[in-house]
Amino acid sequence: MMNLLHRIRSLLVAVPAIVTILSIGPGDYIGYTAYMLIALLIVRAGKLFPGIALPLLLAELFYFSWLASTYHGILFLLPFATLIGAFAAKPPAGIAFAWTIGGGVLLAVPLQSEEPQVIIAILLLWLMTAGILAIGNANAAKQHQTEHLYDALALSHEELEAARRRLIDYASQIEQYAQLEERNRIAKDIHDDLGHRLIRVKMMSEAAMQLFDADPPRAQTMIGQIRDQLQDSMERMRRTVRRLAAPEDNDARRYALDRLVADSGEALGIEVGFTVQGDMQPIYPSIELILFLNAQEAITNAVRHGGATVVEVALHFLGKSVALTIANNGALPREPVAAGLGIRGMKERIALIGGRLEWRTEKRFEITTIIPLTGDAARRAETAQERNMQP
Repeated sequence: MMNLLHRIRSLLVAVPAIVTILSIGPGDYIGYTAYMLIALLIVRAGKLFPGIALPLLLAELFYFSWLASTYHGILFLLPFATLIGAFAAKPPAGIAFAWTIGGGVLLAVPLQSEEPQVIIAILLLWLMTAGILAIGNANAAKQHQTEHLYDALALSHEELEAARRRLIDYASQIEQYAQLEERNRIAKDIHDDLGHRLIRVKMMSEAAMQLFDADPPRAQTMIGQIRDQLQDSMERMRRTVRRLAAPEDNDARRYALDRLVADSGEALGIEVGFTVQGDMQPIYPSIELILFLNAQEAITNAVRHGGATVVEVALHFLGKSVALTIANNGALPREPVAAGLGIRGMKERIALIGGRLEWRTEKRFEITTIIPLTGDAARRAETAQERNMQP
């Protein structure tokens, strides 16, 4: 753009100089040519030495006004070249106005001998040129501001993308931690439950072998008990293997609470109810996974430690948070509840996203998981959801 304005400035000096020379007498050719070369030199110097551009422009304006007053013709166009140079420097509004008025006054000096209509027309052309240049500068400033905002937006986008990748990694760590804890729990179940059952079956088998000769009826009864124990152990092993097995492609809701309720009731042989209260809203998969694991832990503990036969699971939507309460009819603890491995694991899971764990032991044992659905937790959950949606 600057190169184009400089070419226009040069043309506004060269063209009037060439046209006006036709009306110059032969005796004035040498002087006129020298003056025009000086004019072109001044215009060129303004480009070569931008540090002194303003003094050169002031000198140029007075010099061009003098040339137009001396040789007349169409040299009144020379100050237009100065006007373009002044606005090309993108001066503030006050300085641009001063250039317009001051240049107009100097332009009117060589036009004194012209008709009033011609003077008015040329001055209007001067004002129109100044207005066009001012509008061009305003548009250029807006374009520059737009480019600056675009660069800032691109930088913000890059920062957000980096933050999104960090959140995805963080969500991946949460998922890996949850999977590791689930594997540890299954391993503990195998060791504490199936391991003890197999040891008991082995001891009963040895006893039955010794009773075959001494007390056959009792030995047969013991073999029947062994068979029942083995059948029960096989069922438990199948359930464990199902938890370890990779989910099917169509098993998109493997961490849904309603499925957990149905599976727990069937697997544990207890009555498990499920209710939802409040205005339902979608739950991000990372939050759903945490609720699922906490509910699973609470139901298992209710049967294992309290001997519960009825468990009630309630999901409360509280606007900016969701609360999952698991209550059971099992035996209440005689001493204050200590945070064992199960409760500590539940606390650690929800602490990662700003949740908290509460419990009550008044009429029945109730444990509640409360997780916020807005703020950082929601953004982390959304990141985890995007990661789960990626192929």
